[in-house]
Amino acid sequence: EMSKHCFLGFLVSFFLTVVLGAQPTHASLKPQRVQFQSRNFHNILHWQPGRALIGNSSVYFVQYKMYGERQWKSKKDCWGIQELFCDLTDETSDIQEPYYGRVRTASGGSHSGWSMTQRFTPWWERAKGV
Repeated sequence: EMSKHCFLGFLVSFFLTVVLGAQPTHASLKPQRVQFQSRNFHNILHWQPGRALIGNSSVYFVQYKMYGERQWKSKKDCWGIQELFCDLTDETSDIQEPYYGRVRTASGGSHSGWSMTQRFTPWWERAKGV
């Protein structure tokens, strides 16, 4: 009876280690501080690497959408890039509309979840910047 319990305990801990143990690395791959910066009428999405990332073996994928839209759109020029920024000026050209951007990382065969910006309204950013 005891050995059965021990084996079960082993299985559970093994399962937790293998299955859930993978999660923190994914979480720590997530891009940090994802935000729009508006300079001279250019709207650039910026981010920083996740905590687990050292070196530049990782690539990034960027999507955007207008507030209220359901579907995210992929930015072709920023799909699988190594840079930590993406120019979304053309995609955010209606300056009175609010937008969101999001980024995910792929590194060493695993990828992170998406990290999203706060709501970004180009007109408001410009008004603040004056």
